[in-house]
Amino acid sequence: MYKIVSIHNNAAFQVSAALLWGEEVYIGNSSNTLTCEMTVDGVVTDTGSIDLVESRALPQVIDCGTATVTSSGTHTIGVTVKVDESESSSDRDYQSFKAGTSFIPLIVVLVLAATTQMVELSLGSGIFLGCCMITGSITAGFRTMLDTYLLEALASEDHAFVMLFILFMSGLVGIIEKSGGLLGITEALRGFVKTPRSAQLAAFAAGCLIFFDDYSNCLIAGNSMRPLSDLAGVSREKLAFIVDATAAPIASISPVSAWVGFEIDLIQQELNRIYELYDEPTVPNSGFGVFLQTIPYRYYCIFMLFFMFSCILSGRDSGPMLIAERLNRIYGRTDGGEGRALAVDGGALVSHNEPAPDTPCRWWNMAFPIAMLLVYIFYLLVYTGKDPSNPNQTFLEIMEGSDSYSALLWGTMAGALTATAFYFLQDKYQGRIIWFNVKGYMNKARRTIRSFRRNNTDIEEETETHPKILIRYDEAMSSFMIGMEKIFQSLVTLILAWASGQIMQAVGLNRLFGAIITSPGLDYKMLPTISFCTSILIAFATGTSWGTMTIMFPLIVVPSYEASSGDLNIVYGVIAGILAGAVAGDHASPISDTTILGAMASECKLLNHVKTQAPYAFITAIWSILVGTIPSGKASLNNGVCILLGFLASVFSTTLPAAAPINKTGRFDVVTELYILITKNEYLLKLKEDTKKVSETGETLILPKEADDTTKITNDMTKHLVDDEEIASSDKTGTGDDAEVGVVPESAAARSASIMSGISEVGPEDPLPNETTVDADKDNLADSTLSA
Repeated sequence: MYKIVSIHNNAAFQVSAALLWGEEVYIGNSSNTLTCEMTVDGVVTDTGSIDLVESRALPQVIDCGTATVTSSGTHTIGVTVKVDESESSSDRDYQSFKAGTSFIPLIVVLVLAATTQMVELSLGSGIFLGCCMITGSITAGFRTMLDTYLLEALASEDHAFVMLFILFMSGLVGIIEKSGGLLGITEALRGFVKTPRSAQLAAFAAGCLIFFDDYSNCLIAGNSMRPLSDLAGVSREKLAFIVDATAAPIASISPVSAWVGFEIDLIQQELNRIYELYDEPTVPNSGFGVFLQTIPYRYYCIFMLFFMFSCILSGRDSGPMLIAERLNRIYGRTDGGEGRALAVDGGALVSHNEPAPDTPCRWWNMAFPIAMLLVYIFYLLVYTGKDPSNPNQTFLEIMEGSDSYSALLWGTMAGALTATAFYFLQDKYQGRIIWFNVKGYMNKARRTIRSFRRNNTDIEEETETHPKILIRYDEAMSSFMIGMEKIFQSLVTLILAWASGQIMQAVGLNRLFGAIITSPGLDYKMLPTISFCTSILIAFATGTSWGTMTIMFPLIVVPSYEASSGDLNIVYGVIAGILAGAVAGDHASPISDTTILGAMASECKLLNHVKTQAPYAFITAIWSILVGTIPSGKASLNNGVCILLGFLASVFSTTLPAAAPINKTGRFDVVTELYILITKNEYLLKLKEDTKKVSETGETLILPKEADDTTKITNDMTKHLVDDEEIASSDKTGTGDDAEVGVVPESAAARSASIMSGISEVGPEDPLPNETTVDADKDNLADSTLSA
């Protein structure tokens, strides 16, 4: 039973009155019977009564009966409560419309997102339209949108925890970036980059290491690995795919990331609703515990990582990605290929938080803070989950009982403070790190004292040749603020998404979904697949995975629990289907923030990135359904077998139907060969012949003049990033199916410029404060709540 603020035509709804008792003392000959009468548009439709003698305590809520309305428009619901001669009444207007009308706000969000590519406008318009529907007027809808839905999205304590956690995590990333730790990690990987395969593996490893935030992942891995992948002959399209397709899946399933707090909040709110509606729920009342249980069910995220890793190891590609890689290899391009772009929007991609030029970039300045963050969060989860009265708790029971909000909030701030203190222990001097430079601190103190004795002479020039602290306190604070500043737009989107999730419930879309899902004709075992596919469509249209999760959770989780009678396999599968489907749709969407960021950071044309990545996302989604959600939902296969089949399917998809960029026959993948057979495409036929020549001669072909000029420009730009004396000449070889380009790794001095750290993205919902409440103005009656 849902609390509602609007009515659907011809759908029964139930009215209950919340009672507030006054100080009045009843006379001895009282009937001790409380009666309740409900009216719809002034017509009595139902009554109810309670015998106060049989009740051990005065009732707080009384059921006033059920009713239906058949016409759209404004309807007045009235409640009158009476004990003997004492009477109290109240009424309130509700809007009624056809059940199908509740789709309108969602359709508006999807259409505007697809046409305008502005998520904020789309969500805001959906919220406004929904508010107009439940209030019956434009002016009241405008006021309700601001002072009820948006305000409550901000005022919720749970939402505040999520926002602070995201802000602190982004601030921590900012400090790590300023210390050179992010660049240090990528530089540590450079020694392993000698071929296109190793360059792609390095990018994949960087994406897995930066597991704590998808925005940071895209921006850091893309910017830092781009020079290496270019020199190794990897196309910008392939780099953008690795960067983008690693970011969300790894952040989504990681127990410590910017996503986890948001996902746990969504899960916990639905668990709270289940515990309110059912007496003995089968699902544990722990958002974090359920989060951990759903990880094995997130087939798309797991299969995408399998698919990418297998694709890199096999050296084979398919479709548009194969064409992009082949163009790079056979023409020996080291500029990123046809998909390269200085910036997707035509502007420069610049960070205002890069390390100082004299800062040595060391891997441990990222590894240590992240390791401590993990330690803090894990300890705090255990600390908040332990029950002193139960010394025999299992680890899962401790995790299920933990306060994940507090653990994440405390842990991220402790991690930021620890990182700052760690950097204070390091001094930089002539490209070196000096640890615990006590002597240097003492010398600096002496110089400072001498400067004051000399009329406060500026000592900056005098100390230039002396060791300096790795990050000053003011630099640490400013980088922390810059990190938080970058996710401001995402917080706005997050707040709008929270309010959007609430308005979808207010117009009754969750009731409509519930009616469909619980209908006898639908097999509840297909619910994980339905939730996965629906989430893909919404995420593709809106371009936001977090917004999709926020919309889907209140619409489908509780109805799925009811339809499956609390079957945990279905409940976990449905929750995982929403989370994984949102990521899958996000990967294929041209308006997705991570898609755009991945293209920007890799300096790849956006449309090139979308058309090369979308087929891979589609293939992985199909396998996720065929060997994941369907057999798992029907309980025909257990999770371990499903994951194993997904791995085998990923290996198959990246080997037999696919093709290497350079091979003896010049063949493409199966689908592209079929396309050539039907269309006789001259461009692809010529590319096929050129591939044969390169495979036979082992020498790359000469680019057309236009491409030569472009490559020269790009190479001239590259000279400003790297020292010519530190880059050896590249030997390009091309025999067999897996020919690769040999590259000597560039020096640490050739760090990529323009590193940006994360922004975040969208989130949960919160119960409405005044949902369908009929306010009483007498002592004997508090509110009446309409529910369905």
